[in-house]
Amino acid sequence: MKLIPFLLFCLLSRNLSAQYTFTSFSINTIDLKTNDVISTETRMETYNISFKDNLFIHNIFDSETNSVINSQLYKIISTKQEGDMIYFTTESGLSGKNYTFIIKIDQVQSKIFQYFDEKEIIEFVGNSSDFNTFNQD
Repeated sequence: MKLIPFLLFCLLSRNLSAQYTFTSFSINTIDLKTNDVISTETRMETYNISFKDNLFIHNIFDSETNSVINSQLYKIISTKQEGDMIYFTTESGLSGKNYTFIIKIDQVQSKIFQYFDEKEIIEFVGNSSDFNTFNQD
């Protein structure tokens, strides 16, 4: 009987110590009451998330040159997992403001969202992968 709680703990802690990379090609603003897309914006961005290090890095790319034009570092200040969703709050290293994000974990392609209020949520449309660090010898 002790094995089942231990396995659940291992599964949950794996996701909360995981690292992810999200590449977004467009942003959908979604009305939470109707689930309708209110607006869509084309913009290439990357999000590197390390729950293990409590870091969230956001990069915005120039559409013509594909070079980074804005970059921001955030500290992850809280995390909570419920089923296949990870809710986390970040604190901006620049402004000190807090932002809430949601990762929906899927076996094939995970998704990231930014929660603003009870009215709308932002869906970042693109690709996801594990955020793998590499050893520089």
